[in-house]
Amino acid sequence: MPKTRSEYSSAADAVRPAAPTLGPSVRRHLGHTLRTFYADILADPPGARLEALLARLGKGKR
Repeated sequence: MPKTRSEYSSAADAVRPAAPTLGPSVRRHLGHTLRTFYADILADPPGARLEALLARLGKGKR
């Protein structure tokens, strides 16, 4: 009889190694690098299309 989907996933989980964790210094470095990389993008005002969409979303809450 063929295996069910749950039988396949449980067998795969049994052989899957644990995900490696990142040390605190690596996480700090990545966070700093990502903030630096995206700082210019976050500082720019949103485009007209995005502003219009946000305005439409705001009107729906009233």
